[in-house]
Amino acid sequence: MAEHEKEAKKSEPTFVNIRPPSKDDYKYVPKKYELGRPLLTWDKHKKVPSSVKRFHDWYMRASSVSIDTISVDIPAEAFNSDRIRAVVTFNDMWLMMNLRRLDVQLITMFAL
Repeated sequence: MAEHEKEAKKSEPTFVNIRPPSKDDYKYVPKKYELGRPLLTWDKHKKVPSSVKRFHDWYMRASSVSIDTISVDIPAEAFNSDRIRAVVTFNDMWLMMNLRRLDVQLITMFAL
């Protein structure tokens, strides 16, 4: 067995503590996007539909482990074309949720 194969077998899984967001996370909501900080204020969060709340809660968990983009598969049936893969940054989502930039592509993907 090669040396690099021996090293690979020795590696241990890494566990990361992904905690659910709490109301304390909303004490500081920045005026510009910051990874790990809420996309919405607590007052706005209370008013959005449950699907947006679920996305925001997922974002808070993902960003706590430094995930800053998502890959989105758009099915062929959505636009009568080939399947499309798009990359969306959480900065883009912050801009959309705070009505700073309403990009047609982002709104379309969010609606899917």
